[in-house]
Amino acid sequence: MIKKRVSIIFFLGALLTIFATTASADTRDARQVSLTTGNETRLFHTHANTVGEFLESEEVHLNAKDLLNLGLDAELNIGEVTELLLRRSFTISIMIDENEAFEYEVGPTQRVGHIIAELREQKQADFRHSGFLSDAIAAGSTLYLRSVTIREHVMALTQPYETEVRMTWALAPNETQVLQEGVFGEIATVIRIAYVGGVEIDRTVVSVTQTRQPVSEIVIKGNTSEVPQTALPRGTIMSLNGTVGNDYAYTISKIMESTAYSAQQPELSNYTASGHRAVRGVIAVDPNVIPLGTWVYVEGYGRALASDTGGAIRGYIIDLCFDTVAEAIQHGRRNVRVWILSDTFEL
Repeated sequence: MIKKRVSIIFFLGALLTIFATTASADTRDARQVSLTTGNETRLFHTHANTVGEFLESEEVHLNAKDLLNLGLDAELNIGEVTELLLRRSFTISIMIDENEAFEYEVGPTQRVGHIIAELREQKQADFRHSGFLSDAIAAGSTLYLRSVTIREHVMALTQPYETEVRMTWALAPNETQVLQEGVFGEIATVIRIAYVGGVEIDRTVVSVTQTRQPVSEIVIKGNTSEVPQTALPRGTIMSLNGTVGNDYAYTISKIMESTAYSAQQPELSNYTASGHRAVRGVIAVDPNVIPLGTWVYVEGYGRALASDTGGAIRGYIIDLCFDTVAEAIQHGRRNVRVWILSDTFEL
């Protein structure tokens, strides 16, 4: 009986020795980790080889913006205490342009400037804060931002044209005609406007481009009612369309009134009072002013022969013959200059 009791005691002692040896070995091989989170520090014994394995074994999960003083691949050394400092991210609210606020995760060291930089990348827009970019922000607080929008506007501005007035003897005094229509120039101005929260705060002229050059208007104006004999060099006749080369003996000093007719009109004869066919190039005159058989140059009509008369043709009135009624109607009644030509021609 005594032998049996001694055997049991011996067996229990051996078993305790084995457990003590194993526990001593486990403690000797374990690595120590000091983990500080916020204001709490805990000491761990672990068989993990790296920081990452330790966190996984202790079910410590990291958020995207949590900060750890060591990398996850950092090794844990036996006989040393590895100190881990874990700083947790937190959530704030962000309100942009008084729109509905949304939650946003912030890293423990992030400032307002970092948050705006991230939002700029995410939303492809810029934002402004009423304070400083270096301002810190606390968990649970609200960050108020204003959106910054840059828009470019193209403004088309008209550029006035100049008016050139040319005096002429070919028109009645103070009568004017436009030889060339003026055209406004155009300038395209690109303006960049900055808005903060929908309110304009700045505008800058980016470029100014001349997209169309102005074209001057040319106006001719009659300068006198009396045309001096020396008004034109001999050998020229001035017209609205330029200079016609014909010698002339003199210029009728008064502006003459011209009417128009055509032999196609049923009530008119096909021949003039002088016996010429009534075609373009013959005119009816008052013989007391322009003798029959006189060659003249009529402004806007051309060279013509004074070959006909008429009951209504008295004084400084001439009647121009046209080949068609439509041409006569188009000419209508107008004031013209008349030059007496020195050369003689026959129809």
